[in-house]
Amino acid sequence: MRKIIITYILITAILFSAGQALAFQPDTLSLVPIEEGDDTRLTLIKTIAPSLSVTGTSAKYALSVTCVSSVNRISATLQIQQLSGNQWVNYSTPWYASSTSSLLATSGTKTVDKGKTYRLKVTITASNGTTSETVTANS
Repeated sequence: MRKIIITYILITAILFSAGQALAFQPDTLSLVPIEEGDDTRLTLIKTIAPSLSVTGTSAKYALSVTCVSSVNRISATLQIQQLSGNQWVNYSTPWYASSTSSLLATSGTKTVDKGKTYRLKVTITASNGTTSETVTANS
């Protein structure tokens, strides 16, 4: 648990030092810790930290993924979703990020409509050459 907290603090510090605003919502998945020895949990992906911060029409996004050291490929599909009534609908065209190591970090800005509620949906696939796993998370 201590490693997870330290990793979370380091990721947050890196993203803040890059000038990115973070907006974690406690009622959604913003950090996915993987407990050692839990066979029902993910085995390659250790943490996922997606965030989306909207100011006016500017949506700043950030994503950080950490995997076990044997992972040599991470791919991410990112998409902004808008709350419509009581359901989330795709707002943007998906975009992609990838890494050939066990770490992935990406950030940027997208344009959205003012006064609406948004979240960032991410689908992560990690592979070590013999095994792969995929998980979806939201900011």
